[in-house]
Amino acid sequence: MDELEPIPELPPEIREAALDGKLVLFVGAGASMLCGMPSWSGLALKALEGLRAAEKINYSELEQLKKLNPKIQLSIAKQIASSTGYDLQLPQYLQADEGGRIYEIINSIKAACVTTNYDHALSPNLVEVGEGNDGSKTKPSTRRVSGTENLKVSELKVPGTVTHLHGDIRNESQMIVSTADYLRHYDNEKVQFFLKDLFLNKTVLFIGYGLGEAEILEHILRRAETGSDETRRERFSLQPFFKSEEPLYQRLSSYYKDSFGVHLVGFTMDEGGYGQLEQVIKNWADRLEVRSPALVDDIAEIDRVINE
Repeated sequence: MDELEPIPELPPEIREAALDGKLVLFVGAGASMLCGMPSWSGLALKALEGLRAAEKINYSELEQLKKLNPKIQLSIAKQIASSTGYDLQLPQYLQADEGGRIYEIINSIKAACVTTNYDHALSPNLVEVGEGNDGSKTKPSTRRVSGTENLKVSELKVPGTVTHLHGDIRNESQMIVSTADYLRHYDNEKVQFFLKDLFLNKTVLFIGYGLGEAEILEHILRRAETGSDETRRERFSLQPFFKSEEPLYQRLSSYYKDSFGVHLVGFTMDEGGYGQLEQVIKNWADRLEVRSPALVDDIAEIDRVINE
């Protein structure tokens, strides 16, 4: 196993998957946090503080609720909001600031993406969506897929498409937030089929799923029924570690490989902190060429004709 370095080597499987039109970036909260957006626990705290400011709970209740798991906090906050007719307005907390460049770098890769984030900072493929009668172009936008009924791996054939697995800020009522939401969502056959198909047919790189997001990552991989396979390296996860955590990295590498067939790609953050992820992605982005499956198929057909 490779030793921890500030910039890990780009796995050849990821480079080849990009050329073959089979690379999917799976982006988590760790990326959004680099742009000033809250962590899962931060979002839960903001929801509770909003309830306190609106006098739906008192100070004593706020302090007691702050001791709970963030998912439980959000679940209770959603219950209180529903019973009191209060709007949590979670999207207001999910706006990126100008501090981080992580999304600019991820977007430059222009690969198809799946994300558990609700925000719209992920926009790898801005395209013109139409032309007016006067010949003017409408505002560029990213092709976004959201909602259980729309989950299809076929949507990922277009490079730059973003699939929001947990819903997005356009429709707060469909955002997967509470424990009950999670249970219903991941027990849904369509969600399970999407995940199985995704991990069966694509090479997936997880970005922004550190140890704090391990629960969500495990949720996804268990529902997809992924497992270890010594002959395949098609699931990778970038995670930061301190150099002194090398033994932990080795243990977790074995755990993720044996449990989910995920190959952990660690990097050191002793100098760059969590922002070191930007440097890693920038290094890899400069070495990746993403092609669409259609282009790959066309090239394969030309090669076949030439060889006949």
